[in-house]
Amino acid sequence: MIRGISTLFAVFVTALSASSEERPQGLLWNRSGLPATLPLLIKTTEDADYFLHLRDVEKDRVVLAAYVRGGEFFQVLVPPGRFELVFASGENWQGEAKLFGVNTHIFTLDQPLKFWATMSQRKGHLIDLTQASGTTISDLAKCQRLALDPDSLRYRKGLFDPLLRDPSGATEAWSEMPSPHYDIRVHVCS
Repeated sequence: MIRGISTLFAVFVTALSASSEERPQGLLWNRSGLPATLPLLIKTTEDADYFLHLRDVEKDRVVLAAYVRGGEFFQVLVPPGRFELVFASGENWQGEAKLFGVNTHIFTLDQPLKFWATMSQRKGHLIDLTQASGTTISDLAKCQRLALDPDSLRYRKGLFDPLLRDPSGATEAWSEMPSPHYDIRVHVCS
């Protein structure tokens, strides 16, 4: 009797593991050939997980895939371009080929979204899938600026001694001058 129950349990566990895969999280792949540097944030409820495809509108091909666990904070960096966002949602992840099985719900955002950068901003989007009334899309910009590291300019004993000895400012003395260091500071801006 116990042997029969343990055999039945082993068959059940094997069937269960064959029907669903472990839930991934985040960027699955980027086949755009471009660096992923632009922000895409997605808010979801705990009711379902989401599999996301970014389809390049101009080239008509899927360039990026990501997995969003329902109810968790999600941010992925995407490449520049204009993309149609296609979502598949469900509860029991079965891999990229089967998605969430027969209960997979697939939907596409109404309009393609543009992701781009300027010298001082990286522009992306925030997508809110938590409202029963529909999807909300907001523009999102992350501003960046260079901030001088003041420690990189501090006097170090012995470093400027050639300048002190040679008041003419000979070029060989300037080769020992430290180059300033900068940090990139990023913050959300409008």
